[in-house]
Amino acid sequence: MKKQAIIIFIFSIVMIALAFHFQQQLVHFRSLGLFGIFLVNLLGSAMIFLPAPGIATVVAGGGLYSPFWVGIVAAVGSSIGELTGVLLGRSGKQVFLNQEAHPLYTATRKLFDRHGGLLILVVSFIPNPFFDVIGIMAGAMSYSPVRFFCYVLVGRIARDLLLAYFGHRMFG
Repeated sequence: MKKQAIIIFIFSIVMIALAFHFQQQLVHFRSLGLFGIFLVNLLGSAMIFLPAPGIATVVAGGGLYSPFWVGIVAAVGSSIGELTGVLLGRSGKQVFLNQEAHPLYTATRKLFDRHGGLLILVVSFIPNPFFDVIGIMAGAMSYSPVRFFCYVLVGRIARDLLLAYFGHRMFG
């Protein structure tokens, strides 16, 4: 089990490094239409703690394409990308954290047991650089990646539809 955790941890770090390495190329994906918006949001969300132009592509894309499809495509891409944090947290917990002995783990565990879904949903809706912390915490708490993805998807669909329709009103 610990060997698998180390492999997943290394895979997560490699994904983050690749996304960071190709950060400059994200700008060129804009020319790929809706697929480019999907890729920018996927890779941008996969980069832990690094800024990415995902929101800008949603607003700009809303002025160029159907804002409904821009919002959906961007939300799916960013939701998939956010799973990197969950994988990192899940594998890192098994590699580095003796969870039963740590009081911070106990407090965070209670928070996720009681309000994890609501926390993920609300924080995924709000554009902020700290969402990666929520993903890592969810992984460390062994929160279901499927549930995490679903809550993030709902929050991101709402956010990205608003941003895309804003872009449509401003630039369409």
